[in-house]
Amino acid sequence: MALTLTDLSRDPWLLPEVDALTGANMPAFMSWESPGNWRWHGMYERFPAHQLCLVDDAGTLLAAANGLPVRWDGTAASLPSGSDEVLVETVDHGPPDHPDAVCMLSVSVDPAHRAAGHAERLLTEVRTRSAGWCPRGLIIPVRPTRKPLYPLIPIEEYAAWRHPDGRCFDPWLRTHLELGARRLGIARRSLVIRQPVSRWEEFLGHALPGPGDYPLPGGLVPLRVTDDGHGTYAEPNVWVHHPAVVP
Repeated sequence: MALTLTDLSRDPWLLPEVDALTGANMPAFMSWESPGNWRWHGMYERFPAHQLCLVDDAGTLLAAANGLPVRWDGTAASLPSGSDEVLVETVDHGPPDHPDAVCMLSVSVDPAHRAAGHAERLLTEVRTRSAGWCPRGLIIPVRPTRKPLYPLIPIEEYAAWRHPDGRCFDPWLRTHLELGARRLGIARRSLVIRQPVSRWEEFLGHALPGPGDYPLPGGLVPLRVTDDGHGTYAEPNVWVHHPAVVP
């Protein structure tokens, strides 16, 4: 099957498909209002060349990667707090005159085409593209794919888990590390969604009778309900850095 790598600046008609694929790869609540989510479509509009698309010879979207250019001095201390901050700063204030890196916020693959190397191809393409004008390469607040199975384990401990052979336990984090990325730190509140308890109850299908931490299907950590009638999901991610690849 012949595959073509393109982006939304060249093929803007793919935007609805990219949006649908990105959303389908996340729990439904992840698209609710947050500072970053309010600006997600602004990323498409302002940085279409950074929205990569992998399509087959029939024009069907198989995988997509969403990112935008950022300033970053190369140190862990200067990393943004997470995806919310990246979107707020860059969409609201425009791209930096001289970006240092690309921040990739999502890599999504159609479920029928996983384990085919599509995510790796997109990551490699971003690293190659960035070599000429974003010398520090690619930074990503990684959402570990198996963390929802272990919501009570602190993200730092989870990210350090290894198989007996020494390979990283989490498949998605392992993919990054085996492509040559290095872990930089933890984005403890990468994306924060705060909503009335009634909305969470409707989503979950059961009552949340009082303050406390509640399991949230698909969440990396529990939902925290407070006595003000709101529930907050504060998602932690793992920052990784891929150096630019000189073609």
